[in-house]
Amino acid sequence: MQTRNITFNLPVELIQQAKVYAAQHNTTMNALLRELLLEKLSKDDRVRTAAQRFLELARKGPNSTVDPHTIRREELHERW
Repeated sequence: MQTRNITFNLPVELIQQAKVYAAQHNTTMNALLRELLLEKLSKDDRVRTAAQRFLELARKGPNSTVDPHTIRREELHERW
């Protein structure tokens, strides 16, 4: 994976808290921010996928051969 340096402007107190958290969890600020961003973006992808699946089911409407009672919540959210 190609990387690039970036600069953030964050409140001093937030930076201090993040440094303490990173040290307590034996990680770096860089790794912590990367992990948080990846987690947030993948969660958004799961929500988007679930919404698309729900809309697909809704488009079939009353003519659908799918019994709505057979659709499990997990299928709508496609949890991994």
